[in-house]
Amino acid sequence: MEDKEPVKVEDGGSESVKAAVESSPVDGGVKLPPHVDEALLAEMIEMGFPRNRAMRGLFYGGSTLDAAITWIGEHDQEPDVNDPLPADAVAESKKELTPEEKAAKAEELKQRIAENRRVQAENEKVAEKTREKERIQRGKQMAETRKVVEEQERQRAIDLRRKDKEDEARERERLRQLLREDRIRRFGVEKANELEKRSEEAAARKKVETDLLKKKQAEEKAMREASGQDDTIDMEKALKEMSAAVVKLDGNPADVRKTCYGTMGKYITNIINQPRDVKFRKIRLENAAFQKRVIAADGGLDYLLAVGFREDVEEGFLVLTHSDMFLLNRVRGDLELYSSKI
Repeated sequence: MEDKEPVKVEDGGSESVKAAVESSPVDGGVKLPPHVDEALLAEMIEMGFPRNRAMRGLFYGGSTLDAAITWIGEHDQEPDVNDPLPADAVAESKKELTPEEKAAKAEELKQRIAENRRVQAENEKVAEKTREKERIQRGKQMAETRKVVEEQERQRAIDLRRKDKEDEARERERLRQLLREDRIRRFGVEKANELEKRSEEAAARKKVETDLLKKKQAEEKAMREASGQDDTIDMEKALKEMSAAVVKLDGNPADVRKTCYGTMGKYITNIINQPRDVKFRKIRLENAAFQKRVIAADGGLDYLLAVGFREDVEEGFLVLTHSDMFLLNRVRGDLELYSSKI
């Protein structure tokens, strides 16, 4: 391979040096156009861009890295994007631009970049709206699917319970027939009929008792729900808070204390005597008698809260939130004792 002749530079000829460098082969003999920055080209190649594509980006897109990458993104699908630069384009680029032409070219590039960003922003908005619609649609479909599945499961559970009941009824009837046949064989028809009648009467009584128990449990549950009860109370905490309230009550005049204790005792007695009646578990906060007899006494409201009453501000009531009869009886006895000592 022949050695390339060195570039000759005349003494003091800065223009000659510049021309020689611009025309020198770079990277395997391929000359760089004057306004293609070799450092930027090397950086783009390191980023993974093919050499010809990077050179076209810097040549056509602009003299900055962002501009070159933007140009490549816009022309990525063009068939000649990886081809070497055309010779005529390189030759044309060697012409020195006037300041006005440079300014115009810079403004054109600036506007092109701004337009590209605007288009990208618009496209992103459209894409985001599309994605949001798709998310909403998927959410609706999932909700509908879940609803269908839940309904199917509910129906299967109903069918299964019905089948179980039918199977149980058939089994009871089969056992009843076997028992009747055994009684007839052992005691005769008349005695068997008598025994069967007794069994049916006993079963009927048991059913009545069971139904009454279920009704009672349902009433108690409804009562707890209506009064917002949690059916539990911390006894130790309640007694401690009640004692603190009594200390505050002791600071009131004797007649105020006696009236307060007597009124609270009536509330508690009514609840003990009618535990299932919701109306006795609720005290209207704005009730004039309650305000005068209990609220007027410093510590009166604190005592009721310690017993287990809770303020329902929206409804305007104090509501007892438990059914602990041991505590309520203890409270009634304490109130009677406090009142008797005044």
